Amino acid sequence: MLTIGQFSKASQIPSKTLRYYDEINLLKPSFVDSQNGYRYYEASQLDITMKILRLKQFEFSLSEIQIILEDNEKLTQMLEEKKKKIQFKVTDYTILQTTIENYIRELSQGGSIMGKIDTSKIKVVTSPSLNLISVRETINIANFDRLFEKAGNLLGLSQQVPTGCPVTLYHSDEYTPENYDVEVGFPIADSTISNHIIEPAECAYFEYVGLYDNLGEAYLKLTKWTEENGYKINGVPYEQYMTDPLQTEPDKNQVNVYMPIIKEN
Repeated sequence: MLTIGQFSKASQIPSKTLRYYDEINLLKPSFVDSQNGYRYYEASQLDITMKILRLKQFEFSLSEIQIILEDNEKLTQMLEEKKKKIQFKVTDYTILQTTIENYIRELSQGGSIMGKIDTSKIKVVTSPSLNLISVRETINIANFDRLFEKAGNLLGLSQQVPTGCPVTLYHSDEYTPENYDVEVGFPIADSTISNHIIEPAECAYFEYVGLYDNLGEAYLKLTKWTEENGYKINGVPYEQYMTDPLQTEPDKNQVNVYMPIIKEN
């Protein structure tokens, strides 16, 4: 058997980390001396450490690695899922690289990285009445696509044809990305089937065109415009996606943003 120090050196995993793996039942020593608490490992366990290191290289979390170690038949499926996530990251970083290049060019011409949202295009409108088939959940905002998929599935079950572009409402009072109250819905004609009706309301309105990642700038500008023009926010803001991201260049996506307002006394 190998001492924890010998096993650490052979596996290239720090002893502190091996003790933690023991605590979480990811990799337990073969033997623990009851007198002094020393941990000992079998040389055959080095195969497990190699697998752990390889899976960490593939950006699996320790909890995911534990699932794989307990059931190796899940490995292929989990690798496929990880590959898809990495593909999304590659796309996101490609878009980010293009955005940075654009800002470098903008700065070289005396511009700013603060964006080009033209507040003169913000206007007050009465929002349309929308009968929605929607799903509302408190989610990690990183899982937004899953919520969108659930809403699409619910629309399919309703056998309704959408009468407009999909809508997202943000119900939380503050921005808590890991625990955000979000609703995604599709407008339909039949109000008796709808599970959420958005009533017409006076709104600050802006047609945003650009990367989804920069959409927050539109909300910042709308909020600032609202205060500067003697209004206050009076309800749940929502956005409507006017273009299909699968068929539109990332910087050409259009999102109509509605922020319910009321005139300050």
